[in-house]
Amino acid sequence: MANCNNQNVNHNHISTEQAQAVVIMVPFPAQGHLNQLLQLSCLISSYGIPVHYVSSAIHNRQAIVRTNGLNPVEIAKLHFLDFPTPDFDSPPPKPDLTNKFPEQLQPAWDATL
Repeated sequence: MANCNNQNVNHNHISTEQAQAVVIMVPFPAQGHLNQLLQLSCLISSYGIPVHYVSSAIHNRQAIVRTNGLNPVEIAKLHFLDFPTPDFDSPPPKPDLTNKFPEQLQPAWDATL
């Protein structure tokens, strides 16, 4: 995945006369998805396209804390939006289950319905 380390990124071939676009990133709340979409968001914003990164407050904080290696100038261009989540009980994971579905995520899913 491309990262935004290059602080001299210049994408002049993008016309300012093009229709305005806005990108909304909504990562699945798992660490791999947070990091990958943050890198993609950084890359997209380097083209001058506004990017809104929407997740729960805790997942946004995790993504921001783990931005090492990314260009801070590009990170500052992102708009982090904390999506409110309802309270729910989260049981501990059960790694020995034959069904590999992460059951600890089910209460979060049910709470949002």
